[in-house]
Amino acid sequence: MRLSAELTAPTIATMTEDAAMPTPTTTTTTARLVLAPDELLTLAATHERAELARYRRLAFGFLTYDTALSRLMASLGIECERRLQALREAAERHGVAQVVGEHTERYRPWQHHLPLGLVTHHAMALDSLHQALADADYSQRFYAQLRTASAVPALDSLLAKILRQKGSEHAVLQEQLTSRGELGCHSLAV
Repeated sequence: MRLSAELTAPTIATMTEDAAMPTPTTTTTTARLVLAPDELLTLAATHERAELARYRRLAFGFLTYDTALSRLMASLGIECERRLQALREAAERHGVAQVVGEHTERYRPWQHHLPLGLVTHHAMALDSLHQALADADYSQRFYAQLRTASAVPALDSLLAKILRQKGSEHAVLQEQLTSRGELGCHSLAV
């Protein structure tokens, strides 16, 4: 990890013609974080594994309440698996496959820090969807920052693709939340 710009201190500059006092001017340069390919791919893969676990947990949680939402969450989890595979392939191309690696651990929901919450009523479903939407927004911003911090132009297309997918994911969850919130009821409610 390295910074690509130098920081400068404030300076006192020019005298104005109308005033006898110098006018202070401040020159600021923002430092830009630049990540090497192994750092970037490690961060992305770790984040995507967490996303996969979250969507699997949500798929399980919605299973008894709404099978359509459960399938949607499972589909979003499958997209995480595809992104992980794309990240592995990119790591292999850049000679850093060991940092992303094959994640072979089976998903065991009881080993994660979040409780297994089965959704049992409409308000709980809306809360879960609100949280899923907030998490999708965070994920989208996370990948935007990774793309900005990428030091390798060859990774830009992969990160742009992931960013578009995250935007679509956010839109789908927003649509589900809007439609569920407007309905106020549920076809498979217990």
